[in-house]
Amino acid sequence: MNIVDIIKSTKDFQMLCEEIKKQNISKSILLYSKDKFYADMFSKMLAILLLNDGEFCENENYVKVMANSHPDVKTYPQKDKLLVADSEEIVMESYIKPIFSDKKIFIIRNIDNSMESAQNKLLKVLEEPPQNVYFIITCFNPNLLLPTIKSRCNKIELAKIDKNLIMEAIKDNDNKSLITAISDGHLGRAIELAKNNEINQIFELALSIVTKMKSSKMVLSFSNKINNFKDDLTLLIEIFCMILEDMLFIKTERYDYLKFKEYRKDLEEVIDEYSVKAICEIQNNVNKALKEISYNGNIVLIIENLLLNILEVKYICR
Repeated sequence: MNIVDIIKSTKDFQMLCEEIKKQNISKSILLYSKDKFYADMFSKMLAILLLNDGEFCENENYVKVMANSHPDVKTYPQKDKLLVADSEEIVMESYIKPIFSDKKIFIIRNIDNSMESAQNKLLKVLEEPPQNVYFIITCFNPNLLLPTIKSRCNKIELAKIDKNLIMEAIKDNDNKSLITAISDGHLGRAIELAKNNEINQIFELALSIVTKMKSSKMVLSFSNKINNFKDDLTLLIEIFCMILEDMLFIKTERYDYLKFKEYRKDLEEVIDEYSVKAICEIQNNVNKALKEISYNGNIVLIIENLLLNILEVKYICR
């Protein structure tokens, strides 16, 4: 099953399809998703639905939208961040009649990554869109949006993708089960992880920090191993945190929530070394380390301090 078929099968997409057919669709739609790739593809397919009055078919509209060449479907921003100039252009373009179809659609990506001034410029046109003009807006973090933007849109939080569908999308990858677990229902994340040839080694290293690092004498060895994956450091830390979450689920006997079920035995062998308080404290310290790394701190020193801290917290919170 390809990406288009997966999205077509989701309840979110089918619901919007019915709303468009009933002519009950909002002119301004705000899509929340932690998966930017998925949100972008969903936006394109929603634009095709709108152009075809609720029917999803591979006609000329489909070909042009997918190729980013449809004259009546405009995507913003062109770069990383929506600027005031982009918003001004959107407003101006919205009053120009469509060329190829009877509708004009604006896809505004990652609006939460824009200044308030750029968002403010869109308020009036979102509240009173010109005839046959639609806005499809994607957002990663709704807390960064102006309340006035939210109030003018029909808000839809895109559901995570079923793990079986994700596994089908990456079925040719040898690590598909592991990647599906790490991606946690995010299709774009899974596709990106499938390109990483070292994903299995990165996971094994994160697991070994939890299960095999027993003393301060081992810190230097683990620090050197981590340094070998410095380009994937954020991924390594993310997986480490997911393993800690599984430790919490084991301690609270919520086994159905485990992401890495096949590694339950490995975690249960060291479960007594980690109290609930220790796991929570380690997670807090990991977040602090990530902030320090984002501020371009000394990565080697930050990692070594974090590893020592993990051992210390385990001991103190026994």
